[in-house]
Amino acid sequence: MSPTPDSTGAPASSSSSGTPAASPSPGPPASSMPPAPAAGVALQVAADRASATVGDPITLTVRLTYPPGTSIRSFSPAASLGPLTLLDRTPGTPHPAPDGRMEELTLLKVAAYQVGPLEVPALEATYLDREGREGKASSAPVAINVTSVIKEGETAPADIKPQALMAERSIWPFLLLALLLLGAGVWLWYRRRKPRTAEAVAVPAAPRRPAHEIAYAELERLLSSGLLEAGRLKELYIELAEILRRYLGARFAVETFEKTTTEILEALRSVRAPAKAIAMASQFFASCDLVKFAKHRPGVEDTRDTVQRAYALIDETRPAAPHAPLESAGARAAAGGTPR
Repeated sequence: MSPTPDSTGAPASSSSSGTPAASPSPGPPASSMPPAPAAGVALQVAADRASATVGDPITLTVRLTYPPGTSIRSFSPAASLGPLTLLDRTPGTPHPAPDGRMEELTLLKVAAYQVGPLEVPALEATYLDREGREGKASSAPVAINVTSVIKEGETAPADIKPQALMAERSIWPFLLLALLLLGAGVWLWYRRRKPRTAEAVAVPAAPRRPAHEIAYAELERLLSSGLLEAGRLKELYIELAEILRRYLGARFAVETFEKTTTEILEALRSVRAPAKAIAMASQFFASCDLVKFAKHRPGVEDTRDTVQRAYALIDETRPAAPHAPLESAGARAAAGGTPR
C-alpha cells in the first residue's frame, strides 16, 4: 500500500543510506531536505508538495551524498518515476557538503495525470568505495496525493454561459472617423505629388551595440539595484541568470528564451561553442538553479563567486578587439565591482 501524507499536510520526503533503513516517518516541510546521515553514501528525495491537482508541476529534489574517493557507477534519478511524467530536469554538479562529504543535487520537475494517492518510487545509486567494494544506496518512496480539477460532487464541466447582449452603438462616430481618414489620405497624396526641392540626406543607422557591452551594463545595473542589501537573493539570481541567457543567445545566435539549463547547453554545443565556455555556463546556471528551484540561500561569498562566474563567462566568450588587448571585465569587477 502506498504511503500517504500526514495530517498536517506536510509534503513527503525520503532518504536512505547504503544500509537498510527503518520505515520512513512523516516527511518534513517542502522548504527543507531531511539531514543526511553523518557518514557513508545516502540518497534522499523530497517533494515540494504533498498534494497536487492533475497536471500541476511538482518539483522533486534528489540529493546524493558520499565520502570523498567514492566512485558513483550508476545513478539515473529520472529513469524510474513510476506514474509520474518528467517535465524538466536540472542535473547537479558535485560539490563539497558542510560535513566534508561530496553532495550532488538533481532537480526533477514532474506531473501526474491520474487521480488518487501515488508515490515516487524508490531511486537507487550504485557505487564503489575507496577499497573498491561495491554498494548500493536507495531512497524510500515519497507519497503524493493527486486530486481532480473538478470540484467534489460535480460530474461534468460547468454549462456554457448565455451570450451577452451588447448595446447598439450610434453609427455617426464611425462615419466621422472615415471622413477624417479620407481627408488624411488625400492630403498625403497631394504631398507626394509636389516636386521636392532637395533630397533628404540619408543618415546611416547607428551601429548595433555588441552583446557583451549590453551584458556588462546590465550586470552593473543589477549590482547597484540594492537587491543584495535587501536580502532579496532569489530575485537577484533570477535576474542574473536572465542577463546571461540573453547574452549567450545574442552572442552565439541561439534561442534561449524559456529554455532549461540543459536545453541551453545543447544549443551551445549545436553551434560548436568553445568547450570551456560550455563548462563555465553549466557551472554558472547550476549555481543559479540551486537558488531558484532548490530554495538554497547562498552566503555573501557564494553570491560573489556566482557574479564572478558571470563576468568570467562573458570575458571568455566576447570577441576580441582587432588592435587592442582584451580587458577582463571580471578583473575590473573583482577590484571593486562585486557586492561587498
